[in-house]
Amino acid sequence: MSGGFRAAMILSFRGSALCQELEGTDCLPRGARPAADIPPVTPSDPFDSASNLRDLAVLYGELEELLALDPERLAAVVPERSGWSAEQHLAHVALANELVLRNLASLVAGTGALIVRDVEPHARAVAVLAEGRIPRGQAQSPRMVRPPERVQRELLTQWIADGRSALAALDAARVVPGELRIPHQLLGPLDGPQWARFAVVHTRHHLEIVRDVLGRE
Repeated sequence: MSGGFRAAMILSFRGSALCQELEGTDCLPRGARPAADIPPVTPSDPFDSASNLRDLAVLYGELEELLALDPERLAAVVPERSGWSAEQHLAHVALANELVLRNLASLVAGTGALIVRDVEPHARAVAVLAEGRIPRGQAQSPRMVRPPERVQRELLTQWIADGRSALAALDAARVVPGELRIPHQLLGPLDGPQWARFAVVHTRHHLEIVRDVLGRE
């Protein structure tokens, strides 16, 4: 994936109101079956950057573990559980996290075309992130992070490895609250700790769906 194309894939905010839109929606493709979420593990401070980035590193380990499973099993679609295969969910997470980590790097540096100032996050978005649960529903994921119909294993492996490298390069001590924010398409403007929390909540959410698709506990 070229650098220019990756840059064009950055999540953008279209002015959507989360209070009305987020309930009952998530980043699933159409046709996904709603299911009970596994209770998330919530730190005492859900927006503690060091804790969330450590959790994200652990989740990357699970991504790698799942990627080592039988390719045919990963590529199989189970329509009654999700419109995507397990492999497509992994690809979606890898693409989304690439953008999240890029946003975090921009916020740490204090520069970037997407940075906004003097805007407040949606209260409902902050509450959802603090709770650590994204409802499973019918909303489609943004086009820029939608996985291809057929996922190339080599590319997916590289995307996950690149994400690990970008995560390792972040200094959690510099991911701090502040006036600088970058908008998310549904959640609105988020600061660094909120983006770090989103990465964990969103990754965990899709890993739960992957386990559902694969029939794993």
